Amino acid sequence: MHLAKQIVLSLDFSTQHRKQLILEKRIKELEHDKESLQSDFEAAQGSVDLMRGMVEKARGEYLAQVQETIKTEILMGQAVNSLDCEVVQLRSKVIHLEAETSSLRQLNSQLVRELKSTRETAATGEKKLEEVVSKLSEAKGQLEEAASSIAALTTEKNAAEASKQKLEAENADLMSVGAEALADGFELALE
Repeated sequence: MHLAKQIVLSLDFSTQHRKQLILEKRIKELEHDKESLQSDFEAAQGSVDLMRGMVEKARGEYLAQVQETIKTEILMGQAVNSLDCEVVQLRSKVIHLEAETSSLRQLNSQLVRELKSTRETAATGEKKLEEVVSKLSEAKGQLEEAASSIAALTTEKNAAEASKQKLEAENADLMSVGAEALADGFELALE
């Protein structure tokens, strides 16, 4: 019976020893797995840091492009507003000159009537006829000046409107370029 106990104890010891060896082997495997996972984690952390840096850089470039686009829009808006003011001023001048022209035409009509009346009263109107002719010449000169001023202002107005249309087209092109740049920056950031 003593021998049976020794055999059982020996078997227990042997089983315990094998279990201990298996556990030590498993611990070494787990430590190796831990080191491997730690290495993988560090590599992944490096990749995340690299991606974070790339995203921040792309974000900064994107914001710089947005700011540049906004500045360009503001400058273009100011230029268009300036041209609008010039067009309004030119329209005001044209209206003023048209009123002056109308006044001069009325004056011209009045002078023509006076001239006819003066011709009918030739005995007393030779001197008056000279005055009317003089006034008519002045009115005609003023009318011609007004007509040339209207033509010059109309040319300036047309040039200003053409310039405005050109600036609006350039603004649209810049908006398109800005939108494409924003889209490219966003796709780059997503990648």
